[in-house]
Amino acid sequence: MKTARPLRLAAAFALAVCVSAAAPGSGQDRALLFAEAAAAKVAEGPTVRGDDLEWFFPTREVRHLAAGRFWERPWEEVAANGADPLAGIAEFHGLLAERGVKLLVVPVPAKASVYPAALVEGFSAGEVAALAPVHERLRELGVDSLDLEPVFLERAGASPGTLLYCRQDAHFSPAAAALAAALVAEKCPVEAPAELGMAFSPGPEETLTFLGDQIVGSEWSGVVPPETLPVSYVLSASGEKGAAPDPASPVLLLGDSHTLVFHEGSEGGMHCAGAGVLDHLALRYGFAPDLVGVRGSGLVQARKQLFYRASAEPGYWDSKRLVVWLFSAREFTQSTDRPVPIPLSR
Repeated sequence: MKTARPLRLAAAFALAVCVSAAAPGSGQDRALLFAEAAAAKVAEGPTVRGDDLEWFFPTREVRHLAAGRFWERPWEEVAANGADPLAGIAEFHGLLAERGVKLLVVPVPAKASVYPAALVEGFSAGEVAALAPVHERLRELGVDSLDLEPVFLERAGASPGTLLYCRQDAHFSPAAAALAAALVAEKCPVEAPAELGMAFSPGPEETLTFLGDQIVGSEWSGVVPPETLPVSYVLSASGEKGAAPDPASPVLLLGDSHTLVFHEGSEGGMHCAGAGVLDHLALRYGFAPDLVGVRGSGLVQARKQLFYRASAEPGYWDSKRLVVWLFSAREFTQSTDRPVPIPLSR
């Protein structure tokens, strides 16, 4: 605890130096300044409270933002595990391509990338280092990806009253889950197999009240009131909320807890069921995707779970045509799991 204040003072001094050296109006310099400001906010605990006191951020995500244009630096310096995550993504793409399965990589931008002023007062949307160069590198490796960031920024600017991220939680909002699913289905249409086609319909919009995962069990528990967000449910043919993952589906949703939030239910800490990415993909496709989602690393642990799952089910890959790999963009720099070669199955 005694070192926290000197470290923050040093970071603040570095920020002041950068402010004096930056050229006014330069977008890249503003991105550098934001990274320095984020570095000054990195906390010892798991959560950072923003300058807007209603907003809370995972420390790991703030540390990721502090890396700025991380792709311009050696991975052994910028990545927590010292490894290039893009190499593992390309490896997975190649394994799937050998089986005739398409991969779509969907990194979820950090919420301060879309709402920077919530973390650091004085910064505006578009002044944080964008992920576009990472997507370009993926394309150079032959990997298809979906850049959510420009769409999220446009939507946040056009509809400021509809939040795309939870204020108190590490995840995007129900509105963003629905938007991400719509963008995936538009980019990668998949015809519904006759035997799997089901009727899903838009459900009612309700108000969801919950304590986010950055509040539960923290020093702010019992102090900060729950937040409320609108949530749009998906209804099955029987009128029940949500879609059950289908192991025989041609589409697999793979990734971290962004694949589970608003889908898995409040009993699992995911706030509600029937309004997650999987549910909205079912609405768009007309059939339910399969699901392999983890609460750990969306890059490494998710693939390990997929390996165990596919190895336990002979012929698992026979029905698959598309893998949607959804994970937090902070995994590019903050994953502590060192990538290792992981086959699709035994």
